[in-house]
Amino acid sequence: QFLKKCNDKTLFLIDEFGTGSDPELGGALAETFLEVFYEREAFGIITTHYTNLKLLANELPHAINANMQFDSKSLEPLYQLHLGEAGSSYTFEVAQKNGIPYSLINKAKKKIERGKVRFDKTIANLQKERSNLRKTSESLKTEEQKARLESKQLEEVNARVQEKLESYQELFDANQKLISLGKKVDVLSEKYFNNKQKKQLIDELMKLVMIENSKRKKLAPKAKKAVKAKEQKIIKEVEKKVEVIRKRKKEEKEKAKKLPPPKPKVTLKIGDRVRMIDGRAIGTIDTIEKNKAIVNYGMFTTNVSLEELEKV
Repeated sequence: QFLKKCNDKTLFLIDEFGTGSDPELGGALAETFLEVFYEREAFGIITTHYTNLKLLANELPHAINANMQFDSKSLEPLYQLHLGEAGSSYTFEVAQKNGIPYSLINKAKKKIERGKVRFDKTIANLQKERSNLRKTSESLKTEEQKARLESKQLEEVNARVQEKLESYQELFDANQKLISLGKKVDVLSEKYFNNKQKKQLIDELMKLVMIENSKRKKLAPKAKKAVKAKEQKIIKEVEKKVEVIRKRKKEEKEKAKKLPPPKPKVTLKIGDRVRMIDGRAIGTIDTIEKNKAIVNYGMFTTNVSLEELEKV
């Protein structure tokens, strides 16, 4: 009745298509039914373990295989549908996992067609590869996200460093300007000290003030206050850093003072009893030539740099 009324407006959902009968006969019947559904352009979803249906779906242009993904190691379902590939039943893999002896599994494999075993194994391998690819893809995605986050953080750090450098440069330029201005005033002061020309001093001072004022930008009180606050903040920050550096330098000097003074260098001569700085054997210097000494240890002699010897 269903086959008679089946058409392009039909939707069918069939679970374990063709079961309840002899596998080969049921598979053949299910394949015939599927061909009828296909010819009538009906739309539906079929679940099956029959290989012949998987092969048929692969051959028909408007049919498509699909499978539910499994973890290749634990054989646990991942509840993810993948289109385009037939699934494996993992019959032998599940049997092995459940403790069925491999010898029995091997015998079972021999009782069915080799091609079918290879086909199912190929499908299983494809699913394993897909599972591995999925994990690799997820791992790469995680690494990519991590790299993006680190890159963003690095950009933020670079931006802050750049901002600091610009602020310090502005402070340095301002200080250099004040130093330059101070030198000019010092020159005028010395000039007045020598010639006592008050009018000339006032004229030159006014000229200097006019030149400096021409370089200034007139700011609104609010903006001026903000600039001043920024300058004060930078100055405090620099002073704090300088204080840390000075403290460290002071500690290094104090530490250097506490170190024992280096031992005075002893001039070695022929006949001195010596040993290597990092050694224990004691010998006597036989000869010295070009900052090297031949040391006699009784049983043997050796040529050693004077820098490596200490007097005993």
